[in-house]
Amino acid sequence: MAAPTTLPIGDRTKIDNEEQITFINSPVHLRLQNDTTDSSIISVAVYLWIWNGAQNTALGKPNFTLEKTKVSVNDDYINLQIADLIKSYLENPLNAPNTFQPNFYYNEVDAPAITGQGVFWQIVTDITSAAGTVRKNYDTNFATLGYRWNYEQNIGVGNNGLTPNGSLGFTETVNKWYNPKIHHYITQAFNLTNEIADATSANMITQTEVTPPPNWSRCSRDPSLIVFLNKLGLWEMFTPHGKFTASTGVDFETSSISYRDPSRVDNSFFHSKQRGAIDVTQSYVINTGSLTEDMAATVEELIYSPRIYLIRFQGDIQTPERVGITVDSTLVTVDDTTITVDNTPVGLEDVGFFKTSQQIPVIIKDSDFLRKTRVNDKNEVNYNIMFEETNNKINNIR
Repeated sequence: MAAPTTLPIGDRTKIDNEEQITFINSPVHLRLQNDTTDSSIISVAVYLWIWNGAQNTALGKPNFTLEKTKVSVNDDYINLQIADLIKSYLENPLNAPNTFQPNFYYNEVDAPAITGQGVFWQIVTDITSAAGTVRKNYDTNFATLGYRWNYEQNIGVGNNGLTPNGSLGFTETVNKWYNPKIHHYITQAFNLTNEIADATSANMITQTEVTPPPNWSRCSRDPSLIVFLNKLGLWEMFTPHGKFTASTGVDFETSSISYRDPSRVDNSFFHSKQRGAIDVTQSYVINTGSLTEDMAATVEELIYSPRIYLIRFQGDIQTPERVGITVDSTLVTVDDTTITVDNTPVGLEDVGFFKTSQQIPVIIKDSDFLRKTRVNDKNEVNYNIMFEETNNKINNIR
């Protein structure tokens, strides 16, 4: 049977249940069987499409074609794992065409601009058995850079579905601290109400502004905000209010300088050695401040997050004369345009919030996590988290 040359719009399905949301930092297994589920299955060909944008966009040939035969003569199924194939379309935006990654752009006077959090994927299979080859279409799915805990399987008891937290085996309601001077806290969730004609990779995720509860407010001498992808692949905000320290590590190469006429070198003026290839690593240790026990679940997901930004605030406050920015749907990157920035005046609703901020891509340097409790640690439920900037402090991008 010839491989398909397109995935017709009529073969795509509405994404309306949690089983169609996949988290590709955990395995995505395809367990394929023929209709009779007997051992007559011989081989399968899997055609995989991965795309971004509108769900009903026109598609050509599949991105990947996978072929496999059964392992044992008694097997009535064939299993393939495709998470890594889908993940490559969310992690390498500059290395391959038509690939994407989650982008976050903090905005001083409006909600943050967010793009590229997920992709659609769908398979068509040709299953060959003793009776011949049968083609089958499967549901459309939506994938993010989320993951599942080890007890969260697709079958049986213990699947938390589209609920975050649950690192201890049970989901729990988690509280957070908020800084009253930080503007536009947000929360995200999956949208399972879109029709095929309306669904896009952007509106599959909804974004809601959070009004911080007054009894959960904390200020900080060194204000900052941590934005990270949680276990669902959704952006989440965490506000530390403890001690903030910054340090740098310097790595370099030293070489001797040669002169054509050493006899004419004045050693009190000329250098005999020079230092080059300087790599300066900026690191931060941020204390979360005093937390309640349930807040530890958020800290744990932060430690495991595949993408993190540190937002630092200078501490100055918005005034009515300040001109801020708005961010449209597209960020200027090396090979693509994904965010544009325009000017807009600050409204009265912005006055009193932090004005000047800096967004820094970082990674977590901590290699372990010890969960603290009131029983074990009394009032010392807080965590020191070490971050490291992903770029050299000295601009060396060439």
